[in-house]
Amino acid sequence: MTGIRVFTVALTLIMFAAIAVSIATGDFAEEGSLILENPWGRMTLIDLYVGVALIFGWVILREERAWVALAWLPLFIVLGHGGTALYAAVAAFRTDDIPSFLLGWRARSAS
Repeated sequence: MTGIRVFTVALTLIMFAAIAVSIATGDFAEEGSLILENPWGRMTLIDLYVGVALIFGWVILREERAWVALAWLPLFIVLGHGGTALYAAVAAFRTDDIPSFLLGWRARSAS
């Protein structure tokens, strides 16, 4: 689990650093419309939100309480894969083995 923890924390830090740099140096209100005008910009957004939907499906599978899974969704939507990396890091620190990391509470019933 140490490797998974290091990896997910590293990805979280990379994503949050990239978000911070983008906030500090860019103007989303002005530049965001350029993304939607560009076919590859639209494709990138589709790719992002398909990935977010897949990760959210994993969160629903892992979490025993629906409200916990739903509480993560706004972070995923706003932070993109910065939020998903954070969730994976939190999940890695809440478990001691790979089945629990992947399945959450369902790992107990699977064994």
